[in-house]
Amino acid sequence: MEIDEVISFLERHAPFDGLSADIIASLARKIEIRYFPRGTVIIEAGIENLALSIVRSGAVELRLGGTELNHRLGEGGVFGYPSLLHHEVTRNKVIALEDCLIYQLPKTDFLKLLEQHAALKCFFAKDEAERLRRAVEGLRQSENGYGDAAMIAVKLKTLLRRKQVVTARPDDTIRDAAKLMTQADVSTLPITDQGRLTGILTDKDLRRRVLGEEVSPDGTVSSVMTPDPITMSLDDDLLSAMLVMSQKNIHHFPIVDDANRIVGVISASDLLNRFGMNALQVVAEIKAAPDAATVAIAAQRVGAVLTNMIESGVDADHTARFVSNIGETTHRQLLKLAQEQLGPPPVPYALVVFGSLARQEQAGGSDQDNGFILDDSYDPAKHATYFEQLATLLCDGLNSAGYVYCPGDIMATNEKWRQPLAVWKARYRDWIDKPDPENVLNTTIFFDMRCVAGDEDLVDALRTRIFEWSSANRIFLSFIARAASSTKVPLGFFRNFLLQHDEKEGEVLDLKHQAITPVVDIARVYALALGLAEVNSKERLKMAVERKCLSEEAASDLIDCFEFIRSVRFRHQSDQVKRGEGPTNNLPPKSLSRFEREHLKDAFRIIRNHMDIISRKYAGGIQ
Repeated sequence: MEIDEVISFLERHAPFDGLSADIIASLARKIEIRYFPRGTVIIEAGIENLALSIVRSGAVELRLGGTELNHRLGEGGVFGYPSLLHHEVTRNKVIALEDCLIYQLPKTDFLKLLEQHAALKCFFAKDEAERLRRAVEGLRQSENGYGDAAMIAVKLKTLLRRKQVVTARPDDTIRDAAKLMTQADVSTLPITDQGRLTGILTDKDLRRRVLGEEVSPDGTVSSVMTPDPITMSLDDDLLSAMLVMSQKNIHHFPIVDDANRIVGVISASDLLNRFGMNALQVVAEIKAAPDAATVAIAAQRVGAVLTNMIESGVDADHTARFVSNIGETTHRQLLKLAQEQLGPPPVPYALVVFGSLARQEQAGGSDQDNGFILDDSYDPAKHATYFEQLATLLCDGLNSAGYVYCPGDIMATNEKWRQPLAVWKARYRDWIDKPDPENVLNTTIFFDMRCVAGDEDLVDALRTRIFEWSSANRIFLSFIARAASSTKVPLGFFRNFLLQHDEKEGEVLDLKHQAITPVVDIARVYALALGLAEVNSKERLKMAVERKCLSEEAASDLIDCFEFIRSVRFRHQSDQVKRGEGPTNNLPPKSLSRFEREHLKDAFRIIRNHMDIISRKYAGGIQ
């Protein structure tokens, strides 16, 4: 009778419900049924585990290392398998929250079952990825001391102050609109037509387009307003609004409903009030800086911004984008100041950045990687001196601002990276058509490229060619894939960390090169294989899903790994800044909490699996 009950239970619960009746019957005969009263320890942490456990009835609690709450399971929940899969001691202490009946399948039978049934093997791998996903969510919910989660979830509707929105019509006179703004004490006036937003009129519009151009105040608002402004919805979050304001250099957002009807206006000051030192303030200071020295003073406050965001519960992706925006703004302002000093450029050109800044994934302590793409009308005899001086002012200014000179000399001051478009095209074509292992390792950074100032058409023309050439060249892709899969993920036998020796910091985990770079490399392989225009790693992975080259689940697993590892890095850098140290990517393992240590191991395993997939898919498995 007991066997029949076990069979019936397995038939109703994943992952066993997909097995044939004969296999389920065979399993049922091998299962041992055990009873654990409430409060009983079912499995201790740090011991050898000899069976897969399944909750038949009751509920259990998993405590990481015996202390930190990790998970709770009810009927049908499965536990104990990570130690069986990886031949290691148990990580969790499992306690019966209620009187429990537990089915236990011996280790040898469980492992044999996995070898015979790929679907089961996939299920348990998926569940391990789910554990990492819960860890990422745990960071956002502040369950492990990672800040005030409320800052992440703040919606713009909570910041709206005015119930009645003051608006004007497109055919109102400028004079009447200005009077209305004065009476209502607002600096931004939404312009609506039959209730729907068509534009905005700001103090700046009145100064520049009316007074500055000597336009009659009797003219219509539609002639001087900003049409079709960037808008956001009530359910958009504060962080997204801050990022767009920072990137687009705007100071007000009309908030609209689904029918594009105005419901309010959010200002930069509304957002500033929610943070102390934040990216909007620093970006504004950099843009207003009259000289390179003042730019440097403002830009060096990026560490305070990073710390404030981490302590406010901002997730790793938003933190990286804000830090990157400060870097971009610093580049642009220094270039603007240099051009004011040297005069306008003699031919069109573009300032491009490479690597983490191009991907909008910059962290603290980043160096500079940049170059100039010059128009093909460039004549060295006439124009070389100007662009050499421009590059020197830019790169010296960046170094003073904390973006130190590139150790590999990938900077516009190096004539090699200050060339006409035709030369850049020839160089990329050579890299793609004649790949070799050393060349590929030295040039991958150039395939993460973005224009931050100047003529974007020059960059677009180059990138279009790169995508065409790379996606069509299987040999090149095989070399890129081999390079991506050659990184040694820092996880050794018995799931111990493989450390690197740093002369200053001793034995450390290099989170950038050992953990973050592999995910970046994987995303880049998909981008080059599919001819994707995206540069950001998360966006590349999402586009690979859209192109049916990567499953949604696989992309989600990699993105969770990326988010968790970067969260650990930002937390580490924040602690360094608070101690008055310069931020680095080197993490002493002793500084890791048990939570971080265990989930980093999960992340490293998932990354290593995806490196193997990339190798098989594009490199033919050849190493």
